[in-house]
Order: sequence, then structure tokens, then C-alpha cells
Amino acid sequence: MHVLLPPSEGKTAGGRGRPLRRRLAGDAADPLSVARARAVQALQELVAGDPAVAARALLLPDGVAPAALAADAAVLDSPTRPALQRYAGVVYAGLDYANLSAAEQRTAGRCCSVFSGLFGVVGGDEPVPDYRVPAKAVLPGLGIAGTFWRPVLDDVLPARLGRGLVVDLRSSDYAAMWRPRGDLAARVITVRVLSPAPRGGHAVISYNSKFAKGRLAAELIRRAARKEKVATPDDVAAAWLAWDGAADVRPTAHGFDLYTR
Repeated sequence: MHVLLPPSEGKTAGGRGRPLRRRLAGDAADPLSVARARAVQALQELVAGDPAVAARALLLPDGVAPAALAADAAVLDSPTRPALQRYAGVVYAGLDYANLSAAEQRTAGRCCSVFSGLFGVVGGDEPVPDYRVPAKAVLPGLGIAGTFWRPVLDDVLPARLGRGLVVDLRSSDYAAMWRPRGDLAARVITVRVLSPAPRGGHAVISYNSKFAKGRLAAELIRRAARKEKVATPDDVAAAWLAWDGAADVRPTAHGFDLYTR
């Protein structure tokens, strides 16, 4: 079982891991390593210029631009921490990595992949520096980050995801970076979360959807850590219904619409 997650704009600061500069060179035969080096180089070029231009290219709101540009400028030399500890948005509040058991954290590190405008995709336990590069950022010489990553991820993700079930919890910007094809597409369960809307009916409500996806990821990780079967769509539905905030499950052409209370 593999879980695909979006990143988050919010990041946990600091870390104790080796800076990126010491390991970015990577393997010239590995397309992911080569593409990461190109993306980081483009980011460094961008942030070395006019801050206003860089902030616009990175879609940074005025209130966060100075801190985000400083983090991006230091991306090669700042300390790293595992991805599931670095990202700190609503999905990750739902996942609540810090309160998983040691065995569950190891499972999460192995089975989670986080999509990234700067790094393409990172493993849950992969060291990541603080940075802010959304999928729609425009990097010099590369264009829109998400578009740059599409052919790279088409190349590397099938082998990376192996043969098991894949549960796709990505947001739309990061889902556009890679779409499964062929036999792999049949193993990908795409999830949408709907909540009661203020005017009646149900709708995708951003905070509720993100938090619930994090809770679903946590339950899937717990089951995998206990060696319980997470191999079919029914197993994903059962994991959803185990959460006390769940209300219903409705199959779609490629996965599920999940309803919260």
C-alpha cells in the first residue's frame, strides 16, 4: 500500500539533518536527482534577483514573502528533517505523525510519498529542507514547476510505487503533476472528501477535506503497521469508516467520495 500526499505551504522550522548541498549532486543516471538539481539551481537563480519578481514567480503573499524568500535562498545550506516532520499544514495535523507509534512512523516513512514543486516527489522519511515552491511557481528556464515535473514523474513513479494499492490524497495542483496510466491506473484509488455545506447538501470544504484526508492516511498507516490487509478499495472504505468523523462512502469511477459528519 502506498499513500500519495500533497505538501503544505506551512513547514516546521529547523531540523538536525545534513543540508541539501552535501547530497544534491546525486546520481547522474537518476532522472529524479538530475531534475531536482536543475530545479534547485533555477530557484537559486530566481531568489538571487529582484525580491518582488521572485515573490510573484513563487506566488508568495506579501505577509510571508520575506521569510519564504529567505528560506528558499538558504535551501542548500539549511538543516533538513524527514518530510513527514517538515510539512505542517492541515493534512499533516490530521495525520498527526508525532503521535504515531514508532512502528507506525516507520511504516509511514516507507509508504507515504509527498509531491513537491521543488523536489518532484519525496518519501515520507526523506530529509527535506525548509522551502516554499508551489506547483504553480514559475522557475527560470524551467517554466511552471508542476509542468516541468510531469515527464520526470512519468518516468520514475511506476517503479517507485511498486505493485500494491495506491491511495491518492493529493490536491488538484499536485494531482496534475502526475496522472497514473495503464495497469498502474487500475491500482490507484482517488479520494474526494465532502462535508455538510452551510446552505445544505455537501461540498468540498478545504479545511475539512484536508484534515479528513490526514485522518484517513493515519488509519491506513496504522493498519499497514499492524500487518492488516490494505489491498483493495473495500479496505480503504473500511479505514475511512473507522474514523469517528466519517459519515458515508460512495464509489466513483476511480475511487471514492467520502462524506464527513
